[in-house]
Amino acid sequence: MIGKKQLALTLCLLGSVVSAHAAGTATVVCSKTANPVPLLQVAYSTGPDAGTPGLFWFGVISQDMTLGSVLTPKGWQTYTGGLYPFQARYDNGLPPTITLTLPFPDGNQTTGAYVGYSVYAGQGVYSSAMRQKVADRRTALNNVKPDMVAKGRWRPEFDSDDTYIWSLIQKDMKDNNKYGPILTIPFVDCTPAETGGGG
Repeated sequence: MIGKKQLALTLCLLGSVVSAHAAGTATVVCSKTANPVPLLQVAYSTGPDAGTPGLFWFGVISQDMTLGSVLTPKGWQTYTGGLYPFQARYDNGLPPTITLTLPFPDGNQTTGAYVGYSVYAGQGVYSSAMRQKVADRRTALNNVKPDMVAKGRWRPEFDSDDTYIWSLIQKDMKDNNKYGPILTIPFVDCTPAETGGGG
């Protein structure tokens, strides 16, 4: 049985490995609007994956890892399990640097609800070996489709390779530790200071 100290050391070392592969920085600033809100400003380097088709993931997760939100092309959403919703898809190749400036999911004037949360980012690529796997799977599915349709066993999701491609790219991210925390969210209050001419 692993002792508590050994488990803590193992988790610490794993965390170091993971964060070493997340090449990004993030800061929290206040927007320059009439009702300012905290904004995350992010700069993320894709390193040697730049130029290769792939996906980029971005999210925030609580210290106990039970609550989290992921940024999708449609905005923030709560993560409820399954494949991680990605923030962006780069069919023509990941850019060398990905930059984001965005408000927190709740839109409040402080980061109070997110203090201590970690901001995570990561990327995965769609390699030529993966493209071959997808092509082989498509050929196999096309070969059995008539029989499966006749038996009522064909499912509509078999007509698309998108979810399979997504899973392969996510596997690349996870297997190769291309993700990790880039910021622990501090408390930032963007509430404007009250000014007034007394009376």
